[in-house]
Amino acid sequence: MMITQMDKMSAPPSWERAQRLYDKITELESRRRRSAQARVPSDPNAWQQIRENYEAIILEDYAFSEQHNVEYALWQLHYKRIDELRSHFSASMASAGSNSSHGLKGPTRPDRITKIRLQFKTFLSEATGFYHDLIVKIRAKYGLPLGYFSEDSENRIVMDKDGKKSADIKKGLISCHRCLIYLGDLARYKGLYGEGDSKTREYAAASSYYLQAASCLPSSGNPHHQLAILASYLGDELVTVYRYFRSLAVDNPFSTARDNLIVAFEKNRQSYSQLPGNASAPKELPARLTGKGRGKGEATPAVKDNNTEVGLVKERSSSNQEKYKAFCIRFVRLNGILFTRTSLETFAEVLSVVSSGLYELLSSGAEEELCFSSDAVENGLFIVRVVSVLIFTVYNVKKESEGQSYAEIVQRAVLLQNAFTAVFELMGHVLERCVKLGDPSSSFLLPGILVFVEWLACCPDVAAGSDADEKQSSVRSKFWNVCMLLLNNLLSSVPMSIDDDGDETCFNNMSRYEEGETENRLALWEDFELRGFLPLLPAHTILDFSRKHSFGSDGHKEKGARVKRILAAGKALANVVKVDQKAIYFDSQTKKFVIGVEPPMNGDYMPTSFSGMANTNDNLQENQVENTANLGVAFPKPELTTGWG
Repeated sequence: MMITQMDKMSAPPSWERAQRLYDKITELESRRRRSAQARVPSDPNAWQQIRENYEAIILEDYAFSEQHNVEYALWQLHYKRIDELRSHFSASMASAGSNSSHGLKGPTRPDRITKIRLQFKTFLSEATGFYHDLIVKIRAKYGLPLGYFSEDSENRIVMDKDGKKSADIKKGLISCHRCLIYLGDLARYKGLYGEGDSKTREYAAASSYYLQAASCLPSSGNPHHQLAILASYLGDELVTVYRYFRSLAVDNPFSTARDNLIVAFEKNRQSYSQLPGNASAPKELPARLTGKGRGKGEATPAVKDNNTEVGLVKERSSSNQEKYKAFCIRFVRLNGILFTRTSLETFAEVLSVVSSGLYELLSSGAEEELCFSSDAVENGLFIVRVVSVLIFTVYNVKKESEGQSYAEIVQRAVLLQNAFTAVFELMGHVLERCVKLGDPSSSFLLPGILVFVEWLACCPDVAAGSDADEKQSSVRSKFWNVCMLLLNNLLSSVPMSIDDDGDETCFNNMSRYEEGETENRLALWEDFELRGFLPLLPAHTILDFSRKHSFGSDGHKEKGARVKRILAAGKALANVVKVDQKAIYFDSQTKKFVIGVEPPMNGDYMPTSFSGMANTNDNLQENQVENTANLGVAFPKPELTTGWG
């Protein structure tokens, strides 16, 4: 948009300087085009001058830069050069391959590929240095702290009383966020055209830049989209889908992710079709292997020497890896059916093999085994991501679409029934496994369970499930049976963690919070992992993200905070869920969750869910959630059942 003469007279000096720089860029670009048309060499310094002018505009006037999309234009300047070098490299590789296949001995230039690769790598390294320097300059201009980006950057903006300073910090964060995305892309290109360890190293660097970008601006879906691309390079279908889902479930979604998801799900469909045993679903879950021995119907081989024992361990490990890979492919397929709304007739079969696969992977006995990888942190992260994918699937299906046809409305109802059935059946396995542990409070499953129960407390309609069909009612009944057992187990292991007279939690009267940190405001590693994820936004509103956190490492304080939040969510859910026409209550006298027997009211505690809290201001009020309609499900016997068919 051109500014009028009057606008020019009232424009700030910085805008005028930016406009002059922009005019110089336009002139330089015009000269380059004329040189290209005339097929004469252009000024070798023109590219550098254009880049310097773009940088100067960014640092001169933020409003002008945003209006003219200067940061993106600067990246495009680099990307055009990258694209040229990629084309030269691909042409050289194709030429070498063609000559080799035809056995030609013509003039060869064996060093040409190496030379182009080096030229490409040099340019990417120089561009990386440029963007690092630009971040330093942006930070200096807008008063951002040096060093690693703090996850509480957006919190500082909100709480800063100086309006101008807050606005400047916001501008700087947005610019740094984009620079980090570009740095990640540069590292990713280095990896694509690198070799051996270099490829792995550059992908790790790209991931680090994207994660910093996500931490810098959690409301942006762009970094998650780029992380999905990286995961697709590595062939990790589950993480690819998880990151694409994350890129859509934020305040500023990256819309391209939806198209890329269709491609990813189609690729997964082909992977699924190649798995053995998918023709028909198993009719029952496999027998659980108990203790250190094998199942009753399987003979335990005699161990004759150490070599035999080592061989058995390797064989078991290899078998678990195959089961893990198969589970991931099938789990992605399950969510792909609900996302693409195709092949719905196969849903029950796919859910059956996913359910039995998860059940078989989860270890047994009182001691927890690392069943998804050899690293405890990775096991916990895997469960958190599985839970998040399930949550997004429901969130995506639930979203109302205006102008739906009758057929689409009917299909949406079917999709919701299927999504709820899958979510409660699979999460039932996770909770059941946790119940059987000697110390559930230390389980790697607990972070994922916290995410799930807090999401249910955010969505009381999902927790209540008043429209459940017969299959869904059955798995819901089993889920709530196991959930009550787990909550009471946690109460017995940490008896003082749900004292009504103690610290408030995010489900109680939030108006009684102090400004200082409380245990329940402590952001845990799973909160950092899922920061910006819209389905959990109400649960994250009061959390303190200002501290530096070490991913996956929990101390006594973190474990206590996690248990307290799970129990607080359970108290809120007890006020919502009914089983067999009987409400679930928390008895503050006996410190237990009970069914059908309403305890006497004690004190002024009134449990509430997160619903209605996302759009509140500082003065938050308690909301007493009414009991929901009868679910029509029978509560199972106290003994845990394992038939999650």
